[in-house]
Amino acid sequence: MGAIYGVIGEIDSGLLQAMGARLSHRGQLLQEWEYAPHIHFGECIHQATPIRLATDNLILVADADIYNASELRDNLSARGQSFASNRVEEIILRGYDAIGAQICEQLIGDFAFAIWDAKRATLLLARDALGSRPLYYWQGNGAFAFASEYKALLALPFVPAKPNLNSIQQLQYTKYPLPNQTLLQDIVSVPAGHYLQYDSSDRIHKQRYWHITLDPVEDTETKHAQALRDQFLTTIERQLGDLTEVGATLSGGVDSAAIVAAIKHIRPDIILHTFTCGYGPDDPEVRSAKIVAQSLGTIHHNIYITPQDIPSLLPQIVWHLEDPIARSETILNYATAQYAAQYVAVVLAGHAGDGLYGGMPRHKIIRLIQRLPFLKTPLAEFYNYTQTSSPPVSMLGKMLHQAYFRGADALPPSIIGASIFPTASPLPTQRTELLNYVLSSGMQNGVTKWLPKVDRTHMAHNLKYRSPFTDTELIQQAFQIPDCYKIRGWREKYIFREAVRPLLPLAILNRPKFPQAMQYDLELSQVIDKLANQYLAPEQIQTRGLFNLADIKRIRQRPSSKAYSSEQAMRLWTAVLVEIWAQTFLDRRGKTQYS
Repeated sequence: MGAIYGVIGEIDSGLLQAMGARLSHRGQLLQEWEYAPHIHFGECIHQATPIRLATDNLILVADADIYNASELRDNLSARGQSFASNRVEEIILRGYDAIGAQICEQLIGDFAFAIWDAKRATLLLARDALGSRPLYYWQGNGAFAFASEYKALLALPFVPAKPNLNSIQQLQYTKYPLPNQTLLQDIVSVPAGHYLQYDSSDRIHKQRYWHITLDPVEDTETKHAQALRDQFLTTIERQLGDLTEVGATLSGGVDSAAIVAAIKHIRPDIILHTFTCGYGPDDPEVRSAKIVAQSLGTIHHNIYITPQDIPSLLPQIVWHLEDPIARSETILNYATAQYAAQYVAVVLAGHAGDGLYGGMPRHKIIRLIQRLPFLKTPLAEFYNYTQTSSPPVSMLGKMLHQAYFRGADALPPSIIGASIFPTASPLPTQRTELLNYVLSSGMQNGVTKWLPKVDRTHMAHNLKYRSPFTDTELIQQAFQIPDCYKIRGWREKYIFREAVRPLLPLAILNRPKFPQAMQYDLELSQVIDKLANQYLAPEQIQTRGLFNLADIKRIRQRPSSKAYSSEQAMRLWTAVLVEIWAQTFLDRRGKTQYS
């Protein structure tokens, strides 16, 4: 399935159809039904029918891929549950019938689902551990509505389309809205790793059912690498299921190369397509991916995107993303998914691997704090600036900031009427396992912010993605590894590299990582300027009333012969996307559809 939606309350049947139409890119077959005069459910799917238990007391809609479905089915059968099919939807529903909402704890996979329990007059909404599948809701005027994407909620005329000014400000400073909020007032997300219960008294109860346990095990590097490799292969085998043809997004990095190598190791006869997107044949990402594809024997595809493609793509991407958390790599991801959908129905990708094993430059700052505790304050200030744009206060922090950026960064624009400014949470005081603490927090509170954009860029083209690094068993195993094995010396993701060493040629294993992004060159700067002229003209800024005109002018300052710095370009980029979002979701209430 691809999308779910519904309303608890009295509505005209045409409104439910309008909600489904907004989600048809996720599944072209719309099924809708009225369980009772005030219980309306819908789903966008490819085939199949709604699931009801024989007692007719429960009904479910789900957007779900459950990778331990066979194991769950056997366990539930032993508890007396009977099955009419092998469909994961029935497994979820029978699980709920047997043990209630606690079934969420046993599901390994990517999912969002809704269950109406007539006996309890309760609606249950649930979302997978890291929020790979989106799910939003709105409550007001005695009604409750939910949908996989909030553009469907805006099809209901009684749902207001008002900007959430604090969330829009948070976006400027941190790249993301406020946690579990959107850029619209009163439309919120079911938190990742939670289920939500709504009852007949209009009460909402949220419950976290999944969290990461820090449980580092003292063992040898060799044993940790072996355990990681075994779990990695098991996870990918589960995600492949019975597929006979599959795709994988491929960069020059070790994560995607390891996934491709593992697929070939587990299923040497599977038809495997790999896809790489860059700015041209000379892109380091493209060159590195070509070496990997040739070494592992895949059917390889290159996709090229230039800055001139951006103006036509951005409105489409914003419509699909809804909250515009996109940076330039999102253009590449969107184009890759569009191309890959011509060849496969599922792609595997390396999303979230850096967050498990310490693969980002900022993670090295945490290791420095562990090794040089007397420099914790300036290093922590620098780290926090990269996350929340909070300027350093100490003299050493200011010096470090200046030495790194050399004046090439730019403060974000403020939002008129916003009442909060993002602040960084203080780092823990302990040195032992500090990196693991930061990584686990990042997985639960950081990855969950950006992972929905991966779903959106793929489902825009009716393409499913799967990442082994979102598997809850692999995640828990990662936090049994002491952090001294994750960054060793100055080598990031050390233990993961050791784990996949038997799967990869040495030349691939040791290649440097190239971040996936467009070139921040003069051509890109000129295109961003054209977009700013179109969407952030002074009269447009003043009419919209979100940005301070002086802030936008400040960000746009650059010599005509010199490119924007990456920080400056992305500040302006985000502001442009916010105006596109406002035109799409405030002015038109999400009516514009791109496919």
